[in-house]
Amino acid sequence: MEQFFTNNEQIKSIIKNINITRTLFLSSIIVGEEYIGKLHLASYLFPSATIVDATLENVNEALKGVDEAIITHFEKVKNIDNLDFDNKRIIALATFLGNKKIIHDKFAFIYQMPSLKERPEDIEPLAHYFLNEAKENLSIQSDIELNYEALDISQNFKSLKKSVYQQLLYASIESQDIEKIMYNFLLKKYNDDTQELYKHYLWLYEKPLIEAGLDRYGSQLKLSNILGINRNTLRKKINELNLH
Repeated sequence: MEQFFTNNEQIKSIIKNINITRTLFLSSIIVGEEYIGKLHLASYLFPSATIVDATLENVNEALKGVDEAIITHFEKVKNIDNLDFDNKRIIALATFLGNKKIIHDKFAFIYQMPSLKERPEDIEPLAHYFLNEAKENLSIQSDIELNYEALDISQNFKSLKKSVYQQLLYASIESQDIEKIMYNFLLKKYNDDTQELYKHYLWLYEKPLIEAGLDRYGSQLKLSNILGINRNTLRKKINELNLH
């Protein structure tokens, strides 16, 4: 992303407060779950800042000669007291606060950044951003209607992005693509000890075929006619495939 966009008032407040003090040599820490955009927010606010990973053996060495820095994975710093923040503008990023007293002594401002679950107003614009990104990266021109109920935000940006990419792929995939996917999948399953492979993987075809038909028509009788199979046979398949 070239810019940071949000409709969440809590994040807007963080941006406003940091912008007010951005010219001062003060240190701030942003705390929140993984993959919620902490690094992106910090980079948006301080695009010229040096990014330092706190897992480095000597963080102070990495901060030498730097007056503005973003420190990632700050929860992994072992000796916070030894860090030299004098005459530096530091934004630390952490998934949780360790020793709160030391943290309060070290940082002038502590900001709690909400997860995507706590900012539903950001999900739709982020999903559309990832959709446009996916279309560009995968060279897919067709438009799709996102199923917002199926979006996965369990891991914030990470899972949201993945579920958007998946929806685009599922909506744009063609029969020849499915054939290639199945070929590569099944090729790995063949070996000298393979027995009844046909029966073992037949459900890969039958389950989506029947499940999609049930969702489309909502009637076993109508679906059995469309598939050209006996209604009792269809009912047996539904039970075998646990499609209740």
